[in-house]
Amino acid sequence: MVRRPLWLGAGIALGVGGTLWAERRVRRQVRRAASLLSPVVAGSEVVQAAREMGSTMRDALDVARAERRRREAELWRRIGEPRGELEAVHLVGAESEPVPQKARARDRRAGGAQARGTTRRRR
Repeated sequence: MVRRPLWLGAGIALGVGGTLWAERRVRRQVRRAASLLSPVVAGSEVVQAAREMGSTMRDALDVARAERRRREAELWRRIGEPRGELEAVHLVGAESEPVPQKARARDRRAGGAQARGTTRRRR
């Protein structure tokens, strides 16, 4: 007869203890989630992501500019045009290839897009 009340008491104690532990754990998780979803934290995360994207975009533009200058210099060498006065490229970590200024001046005189054979589509 003593066994049944003993097991009943042990079951009640474990049930109450487990319930209190689970409740405390859930409340802690809810508080942590609420603090991470606050407007201040969310705003700072957005600002950080924007900064990282801006940095990534600048790096990509630097690489694209260096590649464009390298390719332009290669094309000028292929067509055998005299290069004239050259402008040095100032990019950190990129190969410094000179860019012919004569080509820039010719494009400006010819009217930019029209000199390249492209036209705008009218709507």
